[in-house]
Amino acid sequence: MGTKAFVRESTGLVREYGAKEFLLFASAAVFALVFTTTQFAWFYGNTLGANLPISLLAASIPFIILMVAYTAMGIMMPRSASDYVWVSRVFHPAVGFTWSLVYMFSVFYVAYVGGVFAFSYAFSTALTVLGLVTNSTYLTNLGNFLGGSLGSFYLAILFTVIFGVFAVFGSRLIKALLFVSWGFAIAGIALMWYVLATSNPALFASKWNTLLASLGNGASYQALYNSNLSSFPGVASGASAIIGALPLASLFLLGGNYVNAAAGELKNVKRSLPFALLLSLFFGILYWSVTAALTLRAVGASWITVVGHGWDSNPNGYGLPIPPSQPLMLAVISYPNTALTDAVLFTYLAGSVATMFTYFWLSTKYFFAWSFDHLIPEKFADVSQRFHTPYMATIAVVVIGVLVSALYALLGWSTAFTLGTVIWDIAFVVPGLAVMLFPWIRKDIYENAPGWVAKKMAGIPVISLIGVLTALLFAWLGYIAYTDPTITTPTTMSFEVAAALVVFGLVVYFASSSYHRRRGLDLQLAFKQIPPE
Repeated sequence: MGTKAFVRESTGLVREYGAKEFLLFASAAVFALVFTTTQFAWFYGNTLGANLPISLLAASIPFIILMVAYTAMGIMMPRSASDYVWVSRVFHPAVGFTWSLVYMFSVFYVAYVGGVFAFSYAFSTALTVLGLVTNSTYLTNLGNFLGGSLGSFYLAILFTVIFGVFAVFGSRLIKALLFVSWGFAIAGIALMWYVLATSNPALFASKWNTLLASLGNGASYQALYNSNLSSFPGVASGASAIIGALPLASLFLLGGNYVNAAAGELKNVKRSLPFALLLSLFFGILYWSVTAALTLRAVGASWITVVGHGWDSNPNGYGLPIPPSQPLMLAVISYPNTALTDAVLFTYLAGSVATMFTYFWLSTKYFFAWSFDHLIPEKFADVSQRFHTPYMATIAVVVIGVLVSALYALLGWSTAFTLGTVIWDIAFVVPGLAVMLFPWIRKDIYENAPGWVAKKMAGIPVISLIGVLTALLFAWLGYIAYTDPTITTPTTMSFEVAAALVVFGLVVYFASSSYHRRRGLDLQLAFKQIPPE
């Protein structure tokens, strides 16, 4: 008897999440307190002071189109890892699997593991600052340890295991984590904006010199600026600066569409998905623009640009033993009010947990979908009857999380930098082309699509126009990033990692195809069908 096209007649997953939860998931993916840890020193230092809000507005054009494309396909195919499902059904299952493997790994490496390491830096800064304020050598040393690769790796293991437990035990626990962490995030954002609004460069310099006096004269506000000014090439300006900054600005907006991975568990997809995707993008632009403007006003635009460039160019020799991070600057501004410092740093950390969990949890959906399609062992599609969660896929992501964290500790941020600005952008070319071709290749689904999704303009399907724009715009962003030496020059093994994943994906697909053909299942024929709900 031949093998069934899918593991079983239904996924076993339940639509337990509404528009509100998906908006919080999508927003957590686009913006978070933890993402500000070194983001401003990194952006302004690399772009030589480009205007971030204008860059974000320019970058929002391809992202709005991307969100519309993902909305359309999510509505027509509301399944786990829906982008993998539609790419594999439009092109070829080998293309769908290999593309989704590279895409999922890039997002997981940059956003989840990179987010945990950023959290570790933020935690390290909090402990170091508390150690300086209280003259506690223990806290300072603990902060230094967590700021290193080994300490960050240990923290990544801890978070990965804890998140695995939450993901296995179902929606009630997941919703509790989501709402509690977002409660702290809202308080943390309000506190951060308040603290930044109370500062100016002169006041910041005075507090900086007082708090960091123990690090020596070279760590003073002016000395740090002067020591890095000699290697600073000058402030960038004009349209060329905005265009050059687009790949870096796009990194601020990436992630919201990743919630499509859980579309199979979303109630009322037709209304909830566009609500979550588009509103999270709007909130992300607002959050980053306001936070950037307040930060520059508080610490000095020239200072953060010059010092950020020095840190970007030489992290270990720019003048401080720790990065010029947002938690450090917030602690300096709130000094000597220890209660305010504690509140700012605690809400900053607690409010960032939802973001890290979101990227961990959504990644499990790809393992589940691959398994459900027989591409990897069927065991990974097992679902808990009590909690309706893919527990084996979750365990797999826990293991992958530990291994990838070790890889991150070894290769560092430079690899994540390129994966995030080049590979992540270029990855959207493939689903964009799939959306473009969908109305012709999958007429059976397109002709029954609801509302605007089935509309045509001058005889051409609207989603095809959206698809080709998505592909062209993100290919352009990827090209700008690839040709920028500040992005590709410091890279360690990122393109080699991506190439290895492509080879691995093709090997896995054809090995699986050969195995199942011997058992009576032609995977290509099975992929003509859409997975059941």
